Amino acid sequence: MLYLNFSNAEELIFWDTAVQRLLPVHMFSIFEQWRLAKRVAFLREVGKQAILDFLNTLTEEDVAVLEQHFGEKIVVERLNYTVAMDLKIPLAESKACEELCKVEGFNYFSTWRDDEYLYLSFWR
Repeated sequence: MLYLNFSNAEELIFWDTAVQRLLPVHMFSIFEQWRLAKRVAFLREVGKQAILDFLNTLTEEDVAVLEQHFGEKIVVERLNYTVAMDLKIPLAESKACEELCKVEGFNYFSTWRDDEYLYLSFWR
């Protein structure tokens, strides 16, 4: 099993143009941003952002293509680097506990509800 994360995505994907050609065309701009960041030193943060964007953009179909190329199961470790997050949980279903257990790293929150939904907003 291969874990694809921020630490190894550059080595496995961004340096290998053959792998990049297997992925959808809309990811081309992410790879170009990374290449530009490698050429121009003061854009180093753009390159890091490109890697994070790539990991968060991957779909299940993209992962299946990568699994076929590398010949092993791939688990994508995404990073949630957003400042705020909103949840809308139906009251009819008792999924509130499951949804709340998935939230990590957001210290502040507010809640409200109407007849059908529980609304939660989280921020760092």
